[in-house]
Amino acid sequence: MLKRLSLYTLLLCLVPIFVWISGWHWQGDAALTQFDYFLYWLTETGSSPYAIITCGVFALLFFPFAKTKKQWVAVVAIMAVSMVVTQGLKTGLKHVFAEARPYVVELAANSDISTEYFYDQTKEQRQSIVTDYYSSRAETPGWLVEHRENEVSYSFPSGHTIFAVSWLLLAAGFFRLLGQTSSGAKILLILTALWAFLMLVSRLRLGMHYPLDLLISTLIAWVLHCALFVFLEKKRLFPRD
Repeated sequence: MLKRLSLYTLLLCLVPIFVWISGWHWQGDAALTQFDYFLYWLTETGSSPYAIITCGVFALLFFPFAKTKKQWVAVVAIMAVSMVVTQGLKTGLKHVFAEARPYVVELAANSDISTEYFYDQTKEQRQSIVTDYYSSRAETPGWLVEHRENEVSYSFPSGHTIFAVSWLLLAAGFFRLLGQTSSGAKILLILTALWAFLMLVSRLRLGMHYPLDLLISTLIAWVLHCALFVFLEKKRLFPRD
């Protein structure tokens, strides 16, 4: 189980590792491409309120792989607890570390406000600052301005990353736990891994996070879900027979 979860975690860790090796860094919105618009729509699947729909979709996708309706309800309940715990931990850590997002650092560098001033404001005031700043920035498309208006919290850790990595590890862990080796399970796992991988890429490309945010967030999700599935295996709550 731990090897399986670690393998998928390593796959996602390749995103920040490749960024460091290649020397790539976010260069502002002038370098945006059409692919980034696709990444925006993908990243929205992890944004509020759409993340709730994503959770519902994953819950329904797991229904055919449960042996009974009771087992499916138990799986979904554990998934819900995972989401609550990981996102709650993310919120707490953001306020502890209070790191500014890359786009906020750029905003502060090109205006007469500091990052400290920005984060001292209420959420509504921060949103207003973002709106005013990008009103004269033609290179930043409206969809990205709207996204940033909704993402005015701190940078570290990445909630989108924890969200995506958690779903990938939940899929990998439960398929292992339930003894699912069907082609349907494999396809769902591959698609979930691709979605999670691109989610991490989107957070960098859209100027929302640093590579270190992604790496540590991925490892946080890995530690929590390793503990979860070791516990479930030990308690034998989901027998395969």
